[in-house]
Amino acid sequence: MNFFWRIVLVFRWLSLDVVAGGVIFTLAISRVAGIDIQWSIPVALGCCIWLIYTLDHLIDGNSLDRDPSMKRHVFHRKYRKPIFIAFALLSCFGLRVLFFLPYQTLIYGCVLLGLVGLYFLSIWLFKIYFAKEIFIAVLYACGIYLGSFSLKPDLDMVTYLLFIQTVLMASINLLLFSYYEVGQDTQDGHQSWATHFGVVKTLNHMRFLLILLGVSIGSTFLFKLSNDQLILQMIFMGMSVILGMIYLKPTWFKQNERFRWVGDLVFLFPGMIFLF
Repeated sequence: MNFFWRIVLVFRWLSLDVVAGGVIFTLAISRVAGIDIQWSIPVALGCCIWLIYTLDHLIDGNSLDRDPSMKRHVFHRKYRKPIFIAFALLSCFGLRVLFFLPYQTLIYGCVLLGLVGLYFLSIWLFKIYFAKEIFIAVLYACGIYLGSFSLKPDLDMVTYLLFIQTVLMASINLLLFSYYEVGQDTQDGHQSWATHFGVVKTLNHMRFLLILLGVSIGSTFLFKLSNDQLILQMIFMGMSVILGMIYLKPTWFKQNERFRWVGDLVFLFPGMIFLF
């Protein structure tokens, strides 16, 4: 394995691509909403996304007496000490950034962090499974839109439809991961949508969500769209098509974890709005 490829893998295992996608996504939403958000909002969001994902991977990677089957969990198990140090340092930095957030954004953010805390409490202490993929998808979308919603609560209906589409796309994405990784999750004793409901029902659920996503996108065009809203909706259509391809072509996307590479990559697409 060459050095460049190793760097790319570490970048992904540390969820830095997810962080980049979240920051770019929230900046795109603020542009569509016509809001000039402060620097502290995307920075705080990026910190929260990395801390949440890293804590989840640390828990999964160290929950067994042996190395887990997923490479990103093995990485977090092997390098847990330096990762935990980075986690502690970024936590302190994130707390400092909170002092620069607008008051209303801070209040909404604290509520969201409380829900995240309940999520980790349930899976860590009580081992409760309660459709975590959908829960995480909703939290992810709330984090993306939190800055815009908190600063401009009277957003139009189109923005709320875009929010619903984001929840649906994130849900489909996570259910796809659950479907493709059901064998590894079963081997490691981790609960997921696919291990809980089974592969067949998971496929049916994804099909239903894809239909809902299509209906939501179609209903958006019943409204008068601004130029930015139209561009973002077209981007969302492209993202939805790619997620649909991952659903329809499991044999190809399962090779070399292509489903995860592409599934994470699509959430960088909203950044294309800055090209127009």
